[in-house]
Amino acid sequence: MKDKNGYTLTKSEMQVMKALWSAGKALDVHEVVAQYDEPQPAYTTISTFLKILSTKGFVDFKKGNGKQYLYFPLISQAQYTSRVMKEVKNSFFGGSVKSMLSYFVQEENLSEDEIKELLDLIHNS
Repeated sequence: MKDKNGYTLTKSEMQVMKALWSAGKALDVHEVVAQYDEPQPAYTTISTFLKILSTKGFVDFKKGNGKQYLYFPLISQAQYTSRVMKEVKNSFFGGSVKSMLSYFVQEENLSEDEIKELLDLIHNS
């Protein structure tokens, strides 16, 4: 699946993006690493992912103190989620929201309360 730039996030790239999204501010590489649980990835690993994400157009950076660069997302989590879900809907369900929701209702074994919540969302939208 591809976003407007022709790219989607790998699992590892998604983790880096989640760290940036949850911070709500530009972070340097050390600060991104600090967002991870132990065992934390290597500085060089995160630095490489940030460069890849920059090349793909998901993040940009600005000069910080000294040689430090501060990275920030160019797309919000909500925007990315919307793009991916639209692609899933179109690719797997022929563009049908009904088919997509039907799949999840059947496959996820939703409880009666969860189904009621979904119906309430539909009725109140």
